[in-house]
Amino acid sequence: MTEENELVRLEKFVSTLLEKFNDLQAENKEITERLLRREATIETLEDDLAVLKNERGDISSRVSSLIGKIEEWESAAGISMEESGEDEKPSSDSGVQGSLFSVESQGTQ
Repeated sequence: MTEENELVRLEKFVSTLLEKFNDLQAENKEITERLLRREATIETLEDDLAVLKNERGDISSRVSSLIGKIEEWESAAGISMEESGEDEKPSSDSGVQGSLFSVESQGTQ
């Protein structure tokens, strides 16, 4: 009888080990799938980030180009005002907008 009890205990022990092994395999599969999904998400986000950086660079270039054009226009407008003999100073507004508005108001009068 003792041998039979030992066999029953061994069978239960092996059965328990197999259940735990199967549970661990299922958990491992689930974790692996989650990892793969997260890696795919990271790859997508990295691609999106690269696109946004490119767009940012393009926008920066376009803004720089616009600023350059405005500065060229201001220089040309300053030379033409000096050539025309007008000594009028730009309005009290400072920066590009002040120059733009002063030239604009001169042309409408």
